[in-house]
Amino acid sequence: MLIALYIMLGLALALGILLGYAALKFKVEGDPLIARIDAILPQTQCGQCGFPGCKPYATA
Repeated sequence: MLIALYIMLGLALALGILLGYAALKFKVEGDPLIARIDAILPQTQCGQCGFPGCKPYATA
């Protein structure tokens, strides 16, 4: 019973480390200007300007 627990613990630890490394290795950098513009916009009344949301409006 304990052997199975240790195997699962080791497997979870190894996969966690692998996922953490993959998240750092394949990180997607966003444009900070778009993020700042999006933060200023109200995030309400979606679609009133002709865009589906504030993020596409900030990107345009």
